[in-house]
Amino acid sequence: MDSVFITMEEFQHQIDCFCASQKHVNTIYFQVGDEIVVTEEFKYVDQLGWYVKVKVSNTYQFFIATEDLEMYYEAGKIASETDRQLSINYFQFKVDQALEEKNEEAFLFYVKQLEKYQQVSESLNT
Repeated sequence: MDSVFITMEEFQHQIDCFCASQKHVNTIYFQVGDEIVVTEEFKYVDQLGWYVKVKVSNTYQFFIATEDLEMYYEAGKIASETDRQLSINYFQFKVDQALEEKNEEAFLFYVKQLEKYQQVSESLNT
């Protein structure tokens, strides 16, 4: 079963080259709202580790180091749909809580976070 992640912020990723003859560099630029589908196709590269094939917004396909994918996830650059929905619910709760407590600083902080996640939702629906 494929796993799907959504790009939460813009970033770029340099694709590792496995060519035997010469090395070349390709860079993928991720935009907010890009869909990253992790397929079931894996391969192990000696001295580099495990790689998994991903499809980006039905445009690009390439192998990415599982370590890189984990790094992007842990840094909040990508998120699963479930994570995204949970974050929206959490930030909405915190906005409501800050309103009840009349905490302007917390309110402004959580509104900004909520808007970020809602903008991603809007970009997915267009």
